[in-house]
Amino acid sequence: MNSFFRFFAERHILATLITLMIILLGLTTLMSIKRDIYPQVDFGMMQIVTRYPGASPEDVELNVTNKLEEELKSVTGIDNITSISMENVSSIMVTIEIDASDQDQIKSEIREAVNRVTDFPVEVTESPLINDLNSTNTHEIIEVGLSGDIPYRDLREYARIFEKKLKNVPGVSRLQRLGYRAREIKVEVSPQAISNYQIPMREVIAAVQRRNIRGTTGAFESYTSEKNLVTFAQFRNPQEVGDVIVRSSFDGPIIKVKDLALITDSFEDERVLSRMNGKSTISFVVFLSENGDVIRTCDAVKALVKQENQNLPENVEVSYTKDISRIVKTSFEVVLWNGLIGLVLIILILPIFLNFRTAFWVALGIPVAMLGTIYLLPLFGMYLDTITLSGMILVIGIIVDDAIIIAENISKRRELGDSPLDAAVNGMSEVFRPVVTTILTTFLVFAPMFFMPGIFGKFIVPIPLAISLALFISLLEVMIALPAHLVPSMKRRSVKSTGRQWFKNLTGRYRKVVYHVLKFRYLLIPIFIGMLGFAFWFSGKYIKFILFPTEAADFFYVGYEMPVGTPLKTTSAQVTKIEDIVAKLPEDELASFTTRIGTNPFIFAETENYGYVAVNLSPHTERSRTADQIVEALRLETKAFEGEGKIAFVIESGGPPVGKPVSLRIVGSNDQMRT
Repeated sequence: MNSFFRFFAERHILATLITLMIILLGLTTLMSIKRDIYPQVDFGMMQIVTRYPGASPEDVELNVTNKLEEELKSVTGIDNITSISMENVSSIMVTIEIDASDQDQIKSEIREAVNRVTDFPVEVTESPLINDLNSTNTHEIIEVGLSGDIPYRDLREYARIFEKKLKNVPGVSRLQRLGYRAREIKVEVSPQAISNYQIPMREVIAAVQRRNIRGTTGAFESYTSEKNLVTFAQFRNPQEVGDVIVRSSFDGPIIKVKDLALITDSFEDERVLSRMNGKSTISFVVFLSENGDVIRTCDAVKALVKQENQNLPENVEVSYTKDISRIVKTSFEVVLWNGLIGLVLIILILPIFLNFRTAFWVALGIPVAMLGTIYLLPLFGMYLDTITLSGMILVIGIIVDDAIIIAENISKRRELGDSPLDAAVNGMSEVFRPVVTTILTTFLVFAPMFFMPGIFGKFIVPIPLAISLALFISLLEVMIALPAHLVPSMKRRSVKSTGRQWFKNLTGRYRKVVYHVLKFRYLLIPIFIGMLGFAFWFSGKYIKFILFPTEAADFFYVGYEMPVGTPLKTTSAQVTKIEDIVAKLPEDELASFTTRIGTNPFIFAETENYGYVAVNLSPHTERSRTADQIVEALRLETKAFEGEGKIAFVIESGGPPVGKPVSLRIVGSNDQMRT
């Protein structure tokens, strides 16, 4: 290895170019690399949601869920099937076996199995919605809402125009609309008119159905004994519906729908209510595209919001909440500050023992290793996210150790009388094996994380990968560049070390301590073993283990569930009480809050008896109370509502999806025995 070390030690310019190349490649990659909150992970799960309007949970289970489950059982490679049958909705979660060789093929077979079920009730007018769940399409990056003291029709028109602009923002893959009601043309048929013309109601429905060939007919509802209501959503305007011919003959009049009914242009009934900071809104939940950058995309969305607020009328406002890019930016800041602190400490402390030039070249290893890691990440299919950045934070304190060892040994060889070049070569050769062993030991500590199974294992792979790449770049830099950087600096200073007599005295005292330790080693070894055992006992008994702590959480849900069959408006009235309590939080704690009634985010289904308030707190560094403390305070204030419904608080701690600490399931076909 001596010839290898000498080759680079003699070529200071080449070593400098290699260092600069790593820095430039890293900076260039940093400008273009994708940034997101989580790594892109396929959960191996598919959700099938089927709407069955007006059906009870029992009817949903019998006529929809059971049929789909029976067909899904024919697919090999499925680990388990979990279904929830609620009023109006069937939700089935299919989990694929972790060790399945071809998950894409299994997903294709699942879709085919769902499509084979065609004997749904006639009320099931929409095909089952099949969602392939992964870390990209299941978390939103920002939410934008339009609110204003104007008629809903006008607000919806503003939202329609804004939606087109929002879809064109680079990095946006799709939008989820909330509070955006579909347009409907309602036909109120007069019983008196159809009696005068002697036309039965079914003939009116059939006429419109024949004309409305792009979709199925709407529902027929009878509200009073005098009027009947027929609802359709496929015609472009009321005039088209009114001009539909119901009956015609050569010798009689042409009877049209407008002769029999009052036609109005309206909207569908509200299925999900959306509010932002207590105001009714039409909201758009933004999801990131596969190659989108969360910071650039969120910044572009916020710029669009600012621009729209300048152009919209004063009584219409566009606002945003739950900006996920804030979390990613915070992680970047942590890495940056850790790196800067490491640089400063090395430059301040290392000159006490060596010299300033040596300290500078050692400290340079931190940004070189970090930027080199950033350059290599895309080559392994990774990008910058909070998990990867966690690995980089862990390794910052490790990568500089080998450089300090090598620099100190080279300086020692120089003090012993070696020429600068020989000192660099001999100093590097003497500690090369221990340095490599240290790096390999560190790698082996984190290597098992590469082989952790399940979704959790897929999520944390970026941690050992980032650590391994940083260690590799650090080793490369100290082998090739560091000795070459130190040779010129050693030529400029005296061979003898001066001004460090205090350090030599300290070394002498330390030598005496080591001598006595080795002399009484058989006594000290049991003492240290006892201390180690005490540390294990104490940590196991008194130190709690929390996989993802919530102390730094900035987001939580307040869910409210009422009995099945509760109307949407009743649920909304109860959730409003929770909104009022949340709105009273101090300004330095509450950033914003959004409300949903009629949808459950944990089962991805619409249900009128459920609502929740999503609370977005200010950054934890800017408030005195943690999310846990705020939740405990709210829990006490909302106890009065527990008799009318169930209240649940869920703090979003971040990290990959994991199961409950304890989960109990009672499985059986007998409802009475289950309950």
